[in-house]
Formats: sequence, C-alpha cells, structure tokens
Amino acid sequence: MSGKTTNAVTLQQLFNTQLVTQDKLISKGVYDRYKDEQTVTVPVDDVGLASYHIQQLMSEIGEVLDADKRWKSHRNDKCDKQAKLEELADCFVVLMNVAMFSGFDGNDLAKAVEQKLGVVSDRLGEL
Repeated sequence: MSGKTTNAVTLQQLFNTQLVTQDKLISKGVYDRYKDEQTVTVPVDDVGLASYHIQQLMSEIGEVLDADKRWKSHRNDKCDKQAKLEELADCFVVLMNVAMFSGFDGNDLAKAVEQKLGVVSDRLGEL
C-alpha cells in the first residue's frame, strides 16, 4: 500500500454495487422471508435481516482477529496481512448490508460517516 489513491471508488459506488448484489439475492429467493415476494428492493427496513447481518458481522470480526493473533499475547506473532485485509473487506460489505436492511441508502451512510469523522476531528482539536 503506497498511500496513493488512484482510481478511488466512493462509498456510494461501493454501496450501489452491494445493492445490486442484495437485489439479486432477494430475486433468487435466498432470504426465506422474501421467497415469494421478489418485488422487494433494498434498502428496506427489515429488522430480522439487519439482525442477521449484525450477527454475520460479529463472525467476520472474529475472522479478522484470527488472521492477526498479535493482540492475544506478547508471545504470539501470527499475522496474515492479506487474510486480515480480506476479512476487513468482508466486514465492510456486511456492514453495508446492515445499513441496507435498516432502510438506509449509500448517501445516508456516507453522510453519517462524514459527520462522525467531523465529530471525532473536533474532539481531537479540543485535546
């Protein structure tokens, strides 16, 4: 990772790509609650699927920890950086699913992240 940002993709673009994926999953009947209702499009406020993806996120976070065991103790030096990066990407994708099934779109999420970064920055300025 050189620090250069070439061909940067926006959060909105990533979110829209994942929206297409979730729409396809719904149309294929992957989610039991939508097996017969293939006209649903995301984002949709579905507490059951939001909860499902939150649980999936917890599992993915565990996989991040498994890829880099250095947190465990001073004697453990296992770190698979590529696996960790892939698991972090999984976490990001699943987090977008949580937002989608909470009824938020990519613009909502991008604005909230931008706002939160501003709040954190302001707090650091106060230190």
